[in-house]
Amino acid sequence: MKKKQDLVRAARLLVLCARPGLDTADMAEVLSLLVPAPDWAALIQTADAEGVLPLLYWSLRNRPDRVPPAVLGRLRVHYLKNLARNVRISKQAEPFFAAVRDSRLKIVLTKGLRLASTVYADIGLRPFWDVDLVVRPDDWPAVKKILDGQGFEEAQAGTPGPDAACLETGWAYSPYFRRGDLILEFHFNVLGLHFPVAADEHEVTTVRSMPLRETEVMVYSPEYEICHLCLHAQQHSYRKLIWLTDIAGMAARNDIDWAGISAICDAMKIHAPVYHGLFLVNALWPGTIPSGVLRSLRPPYPMKAALGFFWPEAAVAGRANSLAWPYYMPSLFSLWERRSLRLAARTLSAIFFPPRPWLARTCGLAENSPRLYYQYARRLSRPLGMAVRRLMRIP
Repeated sequence: MKKKQDLVRAARLLVLCARPGLDTADMAEVLSLLVPAPDWAALIQTADAEGVLPLLYWSLRNRPDRVPPAVLGRLRVHYLKNLARNVRISKQAEPFFAAVRDSRLKIVLTKGLRLASTVYADIGLRPFWDVDLVVRPDDWPAVKKILDGQGFEEAQAGTPGPDAACLETGWAYSPYFRRGDLILEFHFNVLGLHFPVAADEHEVTTVRSMPLRETEVMVYSPEYEICHLCLHAQQHSYRKLIWLTDIAGMAARNDIDWAGISAICDAMKIHAPVYHGLFLVNALWPGTIPSGVLRSLRPPYPMKAALGFFWPEAAVAGRANSLAWPYYMPSLFSLWERRSLRLAARTLSAIFFPPRPWLARTCGLAENSPRLYYQYARRLSRPLGMAVRRLMRIP
């Protein structure tokens, strides 16, 4: 019982410390949670796994009366290491972004580096592993030329490009290119949905320039970035607190056009994942999302009930949401909203029966390996098995 209570206290402490701007009441609760002292080693490990270790330091850095000096020093070292790395990565990425700008290519910076540079009070507060970029398939040859010219190497050589991938499975190709510590990941599908998006739906994906060190990059509008972050968090079943903190940080901006977010959801048919992401953020940090916004985005009851089944509010808020549902879940909810049997059949076929070369490379098998049949069977059985496990957890 005590162990469970300690886990609940630790989860609440991390949620509070990850909040974009602690107010007086929140800090008072944080201080109360530090008595008795938590298991600092376990707390640091959990904060690191949740992606909020620098934020934990930032919230406690001025409380030497409650945090042992050795612990505070350890937290500070983690923060400084992340700060140094993020500054180094942004500097190393500058020549690539300058070449992209000079070539007039519309490559969009999203998630990690974009958020660390704009949403957080300090670039060292938001850990990220790679630099996420969205590129149009037609621009890929020009981008590849820049990468080759600057000495980047593909992390998984020999992967077919987007021109070789069929339209239905273009989502499967997200190559990594590396040069030293710098890793660039390229995405070719809007929002990571597992089906092609009509041209008119792209009109809502407005982009703008943003200064980054001595150059500039293209980024999505705040409204589109919020939608993108909501889908990304759901693709990963909200298993890292930092992904929800990202959404809260973007939502806290004063220039958010909430009607614009509703328009994006209408055009892209993504009400369910965007609503649930904002709903969970508001559950963690009440008042972050205007109540009228949640009402306007709320999906029909069956869809809302399904969201609550897969990712219950209490489990996510208590950081106990241990089931990692498949990456394509936002696509399924979008298909539900689109109500196209033909699109659903084509998409589900691509998800469950991807081309053998792609599946073989993903699983590290030869294309003629009999074990690929097991992998196809696993793709079909895994969602069913997870649903059974989820049902068994319902009181």
